[in-house]
Formats: sequence, structure tokens, C-alpha cells
Amino acid sequence: MAYMKKNVNFGFFLLLVASLICFAGLSVYYQTTFKDLYMDYKLKLDDLKNISSTLSTEKAKLEQTSQELTIKEEREKELSTQYTGLRTEKEKLEDEKAKLQTQLTAKTNELKQKKAELFTAQAELSTTKTSLDAAMTTISGLRTDIANLNENIVDLNAQLATCTCP
Repeated sequence: MAYMKKNVNFGFFLLLVASLICFAGLSVYYQTTFKDLYMDYKLKLDDLKNISSTLSTEKAKLEQTSQELTIKEEREKELSTQYTGLRTEKEKLEDEKAKLQTQLTAKTNELKQKKAELFTAQAELSTTKTSLDAAMTTISGLRTDIANLNENIVDLNAQLATCTCP
């Protein structure tokens, strides 16, 4: 039994040494694996920090672009409103211009007609003045004739009064 006890103790010793070697090997393996995982974690964490800072920068740019877009949209709406107002006013002014052009044409034609009427009236006036001058000359001549005839009547009345005719 002693031999067996010695073999069992030796077996337990070998088993203990094998367990220690396995434990030491597993510890080294896990330590190496943990170290690799930790290094990967550190690299990934650094990458994540870089990505996070890049993302923050891009987010700030995106917000600025969004604000600029909002401002541009507001300006575009304002300009669109102004354009619509100006276009409406332009159409009104074009309509008014067309009306004024029509009125101008009508007034121009009326002015031409009035000028023609004035020319005709001036010609008639000139003719009437000529006729008046002729009539005045005729009247003047007739008055002279009347005055001569009145003198003749007076002379004849005087001769009749002096005449002794039976």
C-alpha cells in the first residue's frame, strides 16, 4: 500500500503540477488575450473619439448650413412676394400705359381735327373779313351816294320852291 500511496501522491502531485501549468498557461493566455482586447479597445476608443469630434464638427457645419438655408428660404419667400407685387404693379402700369396711349392717340386725333377746324374757321374768318371790308366799302359808297342824293333832294326842293309853274 505504501507503493500505491506513493504513486497516488505522485499522481496527485503530477496532477497538481499539471493543473498549475494549465492554470499558468491559461493565465498567460487570458492575460495576452485581455491585453490584445484592451489594446483593440483603446484603438477603437481613440477612433470613436476622432469620429465623435469629426461628427461634432460636421454637426456644427450642418447646423450652420441649415441656418443659412432657412435664411435663404426666408429671403426667397420675401423676394417672391416682392416679385409678385412688382409684377402685379407692372401689369397695372402697362394697362394704364395702354389706356394713356389710347387717350393720347384720341387726343392727338382730336387736336388734328381741331387744328383743321381752326384752319377752316380762320379761312372763313378771312373770307368774312374780306366780305366785311367789301361791304364796308359798299356802305361807305352808298352813304356817299345817299349824301349826294340828299343834297340833290335839297337842291331840287329849293328849285321846286323857286319855281312858279302853273
